[in-house]
Amino acid sequence: MSKRSRANNEQSLEVLAAQFEYASVAVITIGNILATISAGITLRLLEETSSSSSKSTNSNLFNFEAEQMQRQMDELIGEMQNLKRMMQR
Repeated sequence: MSKRSRANNEQSLEVLAAQFEYASVAVITIGNILATISAGITLRLLEETSSSSSKSTNSNLFNFEAEQMQRQMDELIGEMQNLKRMMQR
């Protein structure tokens, strides 16, 4: 194997390693975001069940926040799909 060929192989491996590192960090970040969203939902549910006043207002607020969190999760799923496509190239 020539020096040039070996250098190209090493560079290809470095690029591949960097791509895997980028994907792993992205997946970890997405996991942390999902954990935060889950904790937020749990907190809202606990607040809602412990509070007996103005249930209708709390319910409407919770529904709005749940929809907002769903949109964020959909965006994160889209980002994960983009990463998957990028890694398949």
